[in-house]
Amino acid sequence: MDRSGERDGRQWAAAWRRFRSNGGIDLAGNPPLRRIPGRVQEIAASAVKESTLSAATTSMAQKRKIRVLIIDQATAFGGSIVVAARLQRALDPSKVESQVISEMDPELLRSQFGEWGKFKVIRHFFSYADHARIMRWLSRMPMRGLITRPVMYVMFLFSTSVNAVYTWRVGLRIVREKIDVVHLNNGLDNSEAALVAWLLGRRFLVHAHGPSNFGILRRFLARRAHGFVAVSTHIKEGLVQEGIPEQLIEVMPNPVEVMMIDCPAARAVRARYGLRPEQQVFGIFGRIVGWKGHREFVLAASDVLRCMPEAVAVVVGDVSDGDRKLWDELHDLVRQQKLEDRFIFTGYIAKVVEMYGIMDVVVHASIRPEPFGLVITEAMACGIPVVASNLGAPREIIDDGKDGLIVDPKDTPALARAIQALLTDERLRSKMGDLARRKVLAKYNADEYARRMEQVYRRVMRDNRVHRARR
Repeated sequence: MDRSGERDGRQWAAAWRRFRSNGGIDLAGNPPLRRIPGRVQEIAASAVKESTLSAATTSMAQKRKIRVLIIDQATAFGGSIVVAARLQRALDPSKVESQVISEMDPELLRSQFGEWGKFKVIRHFFSYADHARIMRWLSRMPMRGLITRPVMYVMFLFSTSVNAVYTWRVGLRIVREKIDVVHLNNGLDNSEAALVAWLLGRRFLVHAHGPSNFGILRRFLARRAHGFVAVSTHIKEGLVQEGIPEQLIEVMPNPVEVMMIDCPAARAVRARYGLRPEQQVFGIFGRIVGWKGHREFVLAASDVLRCMPEAVAVVVGDVSDGDRKLWDELHDLVRQQKLEDRFIFTGYIAKVVEMYGIMDVVVHASIRPEPFGLVITEAMACGIPVVASNLGAPREIIDDGKDGLIVDPKDTPALARAIQALLTDERLRSKMGDLARRKVLAKYNADEYARRMEQVYRRVMRDNRVHRARR
């Protein structure tokens, strides 16, 4: 029987005892190899060499360009795709090579990313918007309590099978482009993208733009993610409640680019909507969905308009995911108030800064906790005072009474009073707007955001841990 392995082990143990007694590791951090006998010296030398090569490889990995694939599954225009476009523009291309997968219209994407933006359209066959439409239909059905759960199971099986092509195409993109990090821009809502990244052995980063609700599959994937980004402390707290270790979560508020209001363009917009120079304008921006508080805005605005005959209210944005029911309800509500000539509904606007240019006050009225509120920081960057909801992240952005106002949007008389207080005090508007602009340009700078995101990518690349959520 060959006992060379056992003999080498005994020799190594003896050499190690002498090594420890003779001073341990030398100044270079290597064992004193001359004291280790025979074949064990070769083994030790090889180990030291491998350690040195490993350190060098790690150093090179930290310096080399990282290939990142940002995957966004939104089908309607919203904050997540705006943030992805701003991130791609601000990243240093010599350090991070990024590209985006989206499900939106290519022309809309081109308006956000520019002609040189790197994006590709890959769509789910059965999207989250389809799921939402079916759930709305179920909510109107009799005996919905009995049929909802079976229908949800059927939908899960159906969507998993029909979306296999989407999963395949995303996986193919990851392999062909030699992607290092998959950046999931809608949290774990896009479970197919997270699953294929894990199956291909790629590191993936979960970017939470909204509240988290982990089922079995999402919890499984969350336990295998290499990092999390939360857009606010409010969202981070939700992730921690779902069992994500706090040290894995980086809070990174959404970035804003420098926005300069073009006075000639603002005059052209006023002319387009028939607004006279002396008329004061206030408005709400964003996707028209129930929780964004458009009903509350219309009710509060109606009170303001009755008190201020020269003021005009503007609703900037379009319906979300093709559901026009709320759009029709808002128009009906305006007609009931007999204020059709005092409200303007713009629909989707590509160059939103042009609309900020005509605003005296911007209103944010979300009636559910707001994950971040990109409209708030965009308006502040333009020097426009904001009246914002007291639910969720706006309280992290605005210093109430100093660079904006915080109110309860469900209290529509209070919301109306806050709007009117700013419209009737030009000096207060100017002071708040100036402070707001300074804060946002210093704290929510897109270049600084990109620098921090690059650090997150590199940390994800270095992370060899397999963490487990606490639940």
